[in-house]
Order: sequence, then C-alpha cells, then structure tokens
Amino acid sequence: MNTNMPPDQLRRNIGQPQRRADILKSVKRVGVFVTVLLVASGCGGSSDIATPVTTVAPVATQAPITTVAPTTTAAPTTTTAPATAAAPTTTTTAPATAAAPTTVAPATTMAPANLPESVNTQVVDGYDFRLDDANVLNHLRLDNEACILHSLGDAIFKALRTRPMDQAETDQVMHCFGRGTEEGQMVDPPQPAGDPPQPTGDVWEGPTICTSHGVFFQPPAFGVAVGQPIADPTATVLDDGRIRLYAYAQGIGLVSAVSDDGRVFTEEPGVRIAGTEAGQPRVWRLPDGRWRMYVSKVREIASFTSDDGLDFIKDPGARLTTQAAGLAAISSPSIVEVEPGLWRMYYSTLGMPGAGPGGKRAGSATSTNLLEWTVDPGWRLGEGAPYLTDSAEHPFPVVAADGSVSLFYGKFRASPGGAPDGLWRATSVDGLTFSDEAYTGLYFGNDPEVVLLPSGERIIYYGDFDPAIGGQLLSATCTEW
Repeated sequence: MNTNMPPDQLRRNIGQPQRRADILKSVKRVGVFVTVLLVASGCGGSSDIATPVTTVAPVATQAPITTVAPTTTAAPTTTTAPATAAAPTTTTTAPATAAAPTTVAPATTMAPANLPESVNTQVVDGYDFRLDDANVLNHLRLDNEACILHSLGDAIFKALRTRPMDQAETDQVMHCFGRGTEEGQMVDPPQPAGDPPQPTGDVWEGPTICTSHGVFFQPPAFGVAVGQPIADPTATVLDDGRIRLYAYAQGIGLVSAVSDDGRVFTEEPGVRIAGTEAGQPRVWRLPDGRWRMYVSKVREIASFTSDDGLDFIKDPGARLTTQAAGLAAISSPSIVEVEPGLWRMYYSTLGMPGAGPGGKRAGSATSTNLLEWTVDPGWRLGEGAPYLTDSAEHPFPVVAADGSVSLFYGKFRASPGGAPDGLWRATSVDGLTFSDEAYTGLYFGNDPEVVLLPSGERIIYYGDFDPAIGGQLLSATCTEW
C-alpha cells in the first residue's frame, strides 16, 4: 500500500524479510527489492482525513542533525521549503470526495518538538523498520506524508529507517493522522515506540502452495523514483486476449501496462487516474463491457468507470463507507460474482499507527448493481471471525467451479513464534465462513490479485518492498487456488 511527495517518502502495505537470504529462499527475486506505506498503503485518503494536517517549522527539526554554526542552520529552511508544495497536491483531492471543504493548505504553524540530537544519529544494529509497526514509515498516506515530513524534518525522516522512533517524535506526528468516525476521535493513534518485533524464524518448514516467478516491475519503471513504491497490482483480460495490469505509481497515480502472456508487460503511455485518487485499486469488468475501478479512500471505497479501460471518470458517491463496514478505516475492495446478478466484495481494515500487525480483519458486502453494497453480518477473517482469527489484510477472492471461495490475503506478525509473514490462502464453502488456510510461501508478499489467463492458467500478482529499490511487483503460480 501516491502523490508528488518528497523523494524519501515510503509506503508500507507490503513488507520485506529482515534478511535478504530469506527473500532469496521465499521469493525468486529478479533484482533487488523495496519499502512502502501501505498505508497504504499507500492508499488514497479522503480530504477529511487530511484536515488536521498542519505545517511545522522545519528549521527547529533540522537543527539537531547539523553541526554547523546557527547561521548555517537557516539553510534547511530553504531546502525543505519545496516540501510545502505537497499541500496543494493533496488539496486537489477535495473536489473528488464527499469530504469536508477544509483543505490541507498550511493555515497554521506549530512549534516542533525539541528532539535530542542522539535520536537523529543513533543506529540500532539489526533494526528493520518494516517489522516495527510503531514506526511512522509504515503508515504513510497521501494525506499525511507531507505533514509527517514537515513535522520531523528530512534528516530524522531518513534516520527512522535505522532505529525505532523516539517518544518525542511519536508525539510530534500525532496531529498528522486523521480523525475517526466520531468528531474528535483519532483513528488508531500512534502508541509509544517500543522494541521492534523480531522475525519468527529464518526458515518455514511447513508446506507451501505457490512458486514465485520473480519481479517484473520495479522503479524506475513508469518514471517512479528509486526507493518509491510501485504497488497494488490489479489486472483484467482484454477482448483481444491480452492482459492489462494497473498499478499505483508513487507521485504519478494509476498507470497501466499490457502483456500477451501475463508475465512480461509493456508500459502504456499516460496515466489512467492521476495523483491521489487511486489508492489500492481493483478493476472489475461490468456486464455492459465497461470497466469499473474500485479504490480505497481511507474512510470510504469509491469508484471510477471507463469505456475503454484507459480513461476513467469518477462515479458519484461512495460504494461503501467505514461507518457501514464497522471499521475506522477501510481498504482493498475485491469483487467476485457469486451468482448471476449478485456480486460480493471483500475488504479489510486499513493499517494505522499503533494498531499492531495482529489487528487486521476482513469483511464482505453484496450488491446487485455493483454500485450500492450491503454489508454481510460478521467477519470473514481476523478478530470476530468464527475460525481464522489471525490478522488478515488485503483479501482477494477466487471462485472455484463448485462455487467454493478462496481468499488470498496478507498475514503479518499475527502469531509470534508461529505462522510466517506473507501471503496466505483460506477456503470457504459459502464465501462467508472460512475454516482452512494454507501458507503460499510468498514471504512478505501482500496486495494479491489472481487472474485467470486465456490459456486457462491462473496467475497471482502481488507486491513486495526493498528499501534500496522501492516497491516491486511480482507474479507467481500456485498449485491450489
């Protein structure tokens, strides 16, 4: 799991093992791999979430990381000033949502925390911020990235890759996160930073059902800067048999590529949905032949429709809201046709600071027109589900010939000492109660999308992240679907 943000911003909806050796064993990599926001992923945020954003004077936060005389420290004011330009970019999302008219423009300033110099320079050996859910780098979104960068300063922002957050830093970024369903209630506010969670083990000795083909897109593809994410793949089969894949490109928007075999893709020119509007997209072919793109907007799921799969126009209203779904934030809408004229959408919690990796769960809703959705009672996966109560995020459904449903989803640090992180698959007879699950073997993979190719073969696309490269897209084949 988005706009023209500063070059060092990250996104986490997809993860990466602590040791590169793990990746080579679990995922057949093609090149080096990347880091993200999921939060989200990295996902598009509605402007009401962005409302609390305020601008922090950058000079004070820059001062601790420089050893020069005070006269020189004024320089960062000039160098960090362009980051303020990110605010108008986020502001442009307001017309496209039903959010409050308040903009992200820096109407006020707040005094930055006096962060000690030691928190800027300290490096913790073996620390992997991707495994530390309290690290703000794992919770960057369209509506908070600029605010967080302003609050911490560029140097501290970079330093958080190498060490846990300090309490003062955590307090300093609290105001950058959106409000909950009730006025004045924060959505999963960050908790004090503690010791980062450690990997559950180096080797998974149990069975796996998928084999990775490796990376097929990574920065600088689509013009994405190295270190930034290409994420959230979604795909459809065109009338001529080719596969069109859409993906979110940091700082650009929703882009697309085409393939004859589903494995080797060629970038298409242009941008399908620009800027902040297309977080965690899922494409669906409508009965009339048009394409609808469902996207995550933090507090709602919105949609766009296209006649040709290239030019999309936003549909009015929301497809599903957090209030209806019973979640503080919602993401990853994925759809299957249950029977003729009846569709089911699966979605999940959107990870937020302090929530912890074990707190995600998946729900579902049905529709007879693909616009209006009614939430199904209960939960499919995660806390509150009948059987599989481990954390589950970004579910993607696959319907078998007998009508049974499989959900591919991300599970991260749900059971310390137990299940490995990455993509899992659960099965259900009725698509509502899931009782069996299997590990795919795609370690630290996330944001899955399964496509049935014209050849009859199924392929799964997913994302992963390497801080040295950025967000990458991979594909895999599974023995069980």
